[in-house]
Amino acid sequence: MDEWRGFTNKVLYCTQFTARLDDGEASRVAALIADGLLGEDPPGARTRMLADALRSGEPITGGDWQPHGEREVRGFLTALLTRLADDSSAT
Repeated sequence: MDEWRGFTNKVLYCTQFTARLDDGEASRVAALIADGLLGEDPPGARTRMLADALRSGEPITGGDWQPHGEREVRGFLTALLTRLADDSSAT
């Protein structure tokens, strides 16, 4: 199993009842990550796993429970990665 899959599944689990994966949702999930509520991985590992997922070329939306399509999820993870990078450079 790819290392990134466990982390992205945690991220996507938090969004399963969200109607739109927009910038507001990226901010909400970035705050959960920053607060350590999605695991204790160091910040560099989190961003690496998100980047690895996006580079993998593999489907990210593997679960039937995920209501969002692959394109939407990839766009969301890209926005989340940008948000996390912005947040880390601000500190």
